Amino acid sequence: MESVIKILREQNRYTQVKLAEEIGISRQALIKYENMELEPPLSVVRALSKLFSVDYDCFIDNKLPDESSSEESEMISKLVKNVMKLNDSEKRAVFEMARIMANS
Repeated sequence: MESVIKILREQNRYTQVKLAEEIGISRQALIKYENMELEPPLSVVRALSKLFSVDYDCFIDNKLPDESSSEESEMISKLVKNVMKLNDSEKRAVFEMARIMANS
């Protein structure tokens, strides 16, 4: 069974070196996590979760996000397209709401 870390890394076109740098670990540690020789610490799970925009569960359970996550991604993509059609003041209002929600 292949690790979710490796699958997501490859899907997002990261090399092992680049991903390790991005999340602040050594390449050797990443290799051990990808080969499931070691469990990544919570700090690494958090960093990967944030980078790949997936829940922690993906790494804890070694399962890719289900299709509902891809539906959410599609909905977000549509939202972004629609926001881009707004005038400047409407965009500022949407971005301010998003900023407030992100900080809650």
